[in-house]
Amino acid sequence: MDVDALANGSLGVDIVAIADAAEVKLKPKPSAKASNRDRLLVQFYVRHFLASFPEMVGLVFNTVLLAENSIENAEILLGASCDATNFIAIKQIIDDLNTKSWTRDKDVSEGQSGVSTLGTISESLLNRVFDSMVDETNFFKVNASQVQSYGDFVLMCLPNNLWISVKSNFARERLLASGYSNDILGVGFFESFDEFTGQIRVRNFQRAGFLAMYCPDVAVSEAQVASGTSTYHQIVDFHAAKGTDMPRNINGRPFIRRLSDLQSDLQPLLDEVDVRKRFTVSF
Repeated sequence: MDVDALANGSLGVDIVAIADAAEVKLKPKPSAKASNRDRLLVQFYVRHFLASFPEMVGLVFNTVLLAENSIENAEILLGASCDATNFIAIKQIIDDLNTKSWTRDKDVSEGQSGVSTLGTISESLLNRVFDSMVDETNFFKVNASQVQSYGDFVLMCLPNNLWISVKSNFARERLLASGYSNDILGVGFFESFDEFTGQIRVRNFQRAGFLAMYCPDVAVSEAQVASGTSTYHQIVDFHAAKGTDMPRNINGRPFIRRLSDLQSDLQPLLDEVDVRKRFTVSF
């Protein structure tokens, strides 16, 4: 169903009138300054409907979808809940749907909302990944405000606890703010490969305590979809073109890693029940 056609009345259905009669309360509502506000209002009501029926997400186009709607729809199509083993597949399903769900260019409000939604999708997927791995004893989410700046999750290890800083689409300086000379991992659906190719930037990450940066090996931007690449593979191609080696951490292990390898890399540490034998010195 073309939501534009629903908005301009050519389908013969007044969804706003139907929603008003049903006393549907939208939260939030389109901003008064939004471009094409009447059309956007119809999209909001469609999204309200899809929140209850996520299996129908793929049947509409020309509307910005909510992150939760997109994730739940992808889980239905995959036939499994999102976890550490399939979150990359979930992301690929969502991205594939998004590339096919528009028949026109987005207006300003739609473009801004779309960027925000992509960031929310990335954060939500990673939160689900870690939720599936935490045991609340050895590996847990950091909620105490006194230490939240160190990272988002922590795994009890020796000689230092392993912290994990989760970011969405861009690293910039926010990852460096997490480093306190602890053992730490950077994780995210990062879009810009050049944030991880500069020698000084990588050195600063390593001096702050980062053992690895997990970069997406699946397309996370429209440009990457069009060129059939990913942030991880762009980093690999950069070093290949320069004739330089991929950076390594203080343990001599790869510093730049595939996001899809996160679970398999952490699993040996998670499987070790004795914290006295759970080491980061070979990570």
